[in-house]
Amino acid sequence: MWLMFFKFTRWLYQTLNSDMRPWQIALGVTIGALAGLLPLGLGTLCVFVAILLVNVHFGSATFSFGFFRLVGWALQGPVIRPLGDRALEGAPQQPLISLAQTPILSWLRLDYNDVAGAIALWVIIALPLFFAIAGLWSKYQDKMKAKWANSKLLKWLSKLWLFKILRFVFIGATPA
Repeated sequence: MWLMFFKFTRWLYQTLNSDMRPWQIALGVTIGALAGLLPLGLGTLCVFVAILLVNVHFGSATFSFGFFRLVGWALQGPVIRPLGDRALEGAPQQPLISLAQTPILSWLRLDYNDVAGAIALWVIIALPLFFAIAGLWSKYQDKMKAKWANSKLLKWLSKLWLFKILRFVFIGATPA
């Protein structure tokens, strides 16, 4: 459990101090949410290939994948499966069935309730999630970085040997 806490702290610190643009962080979180909501299979693999090919923050995408994997498990029965039923009932059946039965696309299982519900839920939350993360990230970069750079408390703490050891443990940076 402690190792997971240390890894999360390192990821958070490295993400907060990265040179990535807010849209790259937000798009990583949004695409990672799709991968987390989908059932494990070829569809999840295709989303991870897209994460690797598109210029997004990989740490944000994998963190979002883990978070939304937990959310997907919790919402599978009450939200995702009924939403998939409604999405498949409302979709035009003939083109969808013929498209989902093509040789390559049939491996993605687009005609299954769980996959259709996960995609429908992601379509609902994708834009609000993207703009919320991008907005929060840009506000963080504008205000907090300048505040932390001029903080007298952080300058004083950085001189203490205990702080240097904790920084090494949590962040992974060598003590100076």
